[in-house]
Amino acid sequence: MGIQRFLSSRAGKRFYNIAYCWGACLVILGAVFKIVHMPYDNVFLMIGLFTEVFIFFISGFDVPASDYKWDKVFPQLKEGDKSSYGETQLPDPTGELAARYAEQMKRLDENLSRLNEAYEEQIRKVSAGAAAVNPETFTSIEKETSHLVSQVQLLNRQYARMLEALNVTESKGRNK
Repeated sequence: MGIQRFLSSRAGKRFYNIAYCWGACLVILGAVFKIVHMPYDNVFLMIGLFTEVFIFFISGFDVPASDYKWDKVFPQLKEGDKSSYGETQLPDPTGELAARYAEQMKRLDENLSRLNEAYEEQIRKVSAGAAAVNPETFTSIEKETSHLVSQVQLLNRQYARMLEALNVTESKGRNK
């Protein structure tokens, strides 16, 4: 048939895709126009729906996709052979893959052990540092800091008086 050949061609598939997308867009646009009561809402909705009817009509002439015989390529997919679904049967007559896998697992185990040791060493250092800190040291530092703050505040008040006195005398001297 001519329509089947056209629909299975590249141009037919492109036409089908464009018509399907434009029809869906017009249906959605018509529905939005209908919801907000805009002009031409019925026109857009009807054009979109008729386009969708046309698309669904011609899709009946489309050739269904081929059913491939995957069990010929992958024998584990044969019906009734449920035992080998989870297994991969790679040919490894020399055992090289298994040896490389075991070697990589051994290296991974060594790396994890080293990381664990480094982590434990860090925990020991942090614990030792925390134990070395004396709480009395903090209280004496806190007292000294509060004493320093009071001294700086006193010094600031003295400087403020001095500046006030200088400003008063300067302003009197300028008026003379």
